[in-house]
Amino acid sequence: MARLKRFSLTCLAALCLAGNAQAASQSLPTNQAVDTLSQQEHQHKVDQLRQQVRQAVAFNQTERQRPGGRASVSLQPMFSSQAGSWPFEPFVNNGLFRAIAGYQSRHPQVVTLRSGSITLAQLHDALNDPRVLKRYKDGYLLSYPLLIGPDAGLVLEGTSLYLSSFSGTALINQGWLGLNQSNLESMAGDQPGNTDRAWRPFVVAWAGSHTQVLHSTLKRLGYNANLSRGLTTALSPQQAASTRRATVVIKDSQFSDMSSAVELQHSQATITGSQFEQSQQYAIDVRDSQLNLQGNQVRGVDNNSGLRLRGQTQARVEGNLILGTAKAAIEVSEQQGPVLLAGNRMGDSRGNGIQLRNLAPTATAPLVIDDNLLASSQGTAVDASEVSGVALLDNRIGNTPEYAISLRNATPLPGPLLVSGNRLGQVGKALVRVEGVRDVVLGGNTYDGKPLLQNLLIGDLLPLQGQLLEATVRQGGTVRVRQ
Repeated sequence: MARLKRFSLTCLAALCLAGNAQAASQSLPTNQAVDTLSQQEHQHKVDQLRQQVRQAVAFNQTERQRPGGRASVSLQPMFSSQAGSWPFEPFVNNGLFRAIAGYQSRHPQVVTLRSGSITLAQLHDALNDPRVLKRYKDGYLLSYPLLIGPDAGLVLEGTSLYLSSFSGTALINQGWLGLNQSNLESMAGDQPGNTDRAWRPFVVAWAGSHTQVLHSTLKRLGYNANLSRGLTTALSPQQAASTRRATVVIKDSQFSDMSSAVELQHSQATITGSQFEQSQQYAIDVRDSQLNLQGNQVRGVDNNSGLRLRGQTQARVEGNLILGTAKAAIEVSEQQGPVLLAGNRMGDSRGNGIQLRNLAPTATAPLVIDDNLLASSQGTAVDASEVSGVALLDNRIGNTPEYAISLRNATPLPGPLLVSGNRLGQVGKALVRVEGVRDVVLGGNTYDGKPLLQNLLIGDLLPLQGQLLEATVRQGGTVRVRQ
């Protein structure tokens, strides 16, 4: 390791206005030290971090074949609280049973699949009851809820399945559900629903199940209630914590007009080449899961963020386009696993570009934001609070009225914050604001600011602004600021 050259700090602020009220109001730390790092040492650290995070977020997607043989089909009573009724219990009070009661005149029943797989055409013939399943347009209209048992599979190949909103229809998957070149959407019809609030059919896949959506379309599914927002995976309190994760594969598909298009809990999911348009809550909402999200497009989220990551999640989010979200393009909150955000393009968010809250990355679970383009957010491009450390590498950030990068901790946290190789400019306030991080590394960044009218570095870095810019911009070096 190259020898560090230490030098004492001076309170230089070469590019700031003496009368800047914001800077003057901050309490500035006095026990800071700056080290210079060799280019070789710095580049080694960056390369090592990139390799480390990719290894940490990598996983092999579990492949599951559909169950063999022909499934049996039966109509079974739905109980709200009884042995074996747990797949339905979460929906007792959210409108499903009331919607069913408006269509089924007797005790609610569910179509149940067991011991094998079945296509829609085979299911239609087996039921032979148009009140349950009938031919409709280019496929079939389902008017009863349908339960796919743990040893069963439902196969949609080159067809459409319409789920009746009036009758209380939902797909509940404990086994295998596969769509290939197919369409799944709700059908409201002209009959009034029998619920006291908005209600739409949904798909829920419990832990242990497999769901795949290939070259298919999902439309108008879900409403804002627990486990009912669109395509949802979850671990039931009635399932053992050791139950294997639900697996999800989505490829080259379209999701539109959903509450939350995909909501993942206790799952392993690969989502590639797909489009998510006009979601109400989130396009993709992930908690306690493994996620590989590559090459997708998110356009339009009415109420919240495009992508939210939480809990014990490991995520690779790469090469996606995220536009027009009500809050952040990407939100990471209360997150404890490794996350890589790389090569994404984000813009036109009415909140921040990337929002980070209450994160404590570790050496084995790093948080790396690498080679992204963030532009035209109405808040700050990268806004973080109560975050102990993050690496921002080779990003292009600009055209925002707030900050390019802002990290503020109420209580100082150890870091490190690594800001390297970024192009920052065209922001309304300072380019980089840092408060409450004990270890900050800066190097190779390009700053496009307004000399004498705009601070480039503020917060804890303000007393060192001139010194840091001299070392990193004019001399092209890398510095480490420690408290």
